[in-house]
Amino acid sequence: MDSVPLEKLGSFCKALRDSELRTLALLGCPMKVRKSPHFFQLEVFVCGHIETEVPADARISCKLIFKCPRFYPRDAPDVHIRSKNNFPDHLVSAIFTEFERIRHLYRGSQHIIPMVTSALHMIEREDQKPNRMTVDESRNL
Repeated sequence: MDSVPLEKLGSFCKALRDSELRTLALLGCPMKVRKSPHFFQLEVFVCGHIETEVPADARISCKLIFKCPRFYPRDAPDVHIRSKNNFPDHLVSAIFTEFERIRHLYRGSQHIIPMVTSALHMIEREDQKPNRMTVDESRNL
């Protein structure tokens, strides 16, 4: 009897995960999925998409690694930031603070989309800061 509710829960969680992966694909963030019977791991490459004078190799980027338990999104994922490029230390702590807020706000719901979009927004804001610009705008006056 207990296996029927677990099967339904597993099926429901899988449908939510698949929906979230399709949404991530629409955001245009490259990703890689690894699955096992007990968890699935998602690597998402996050880089600002803004049109600025900052060359692509000078932009802030990272890989967000989500290790999701079997019943994600019911259970929250573990998140790590890897492969950081031009990534300021203060941004790491700001992103993890935001992720903790999202964990509580979206408890029992999908976490990855709000986490990726928040990180993307924070990275784009950081990329737009004047001290990050490689072109001196005052020279163009």
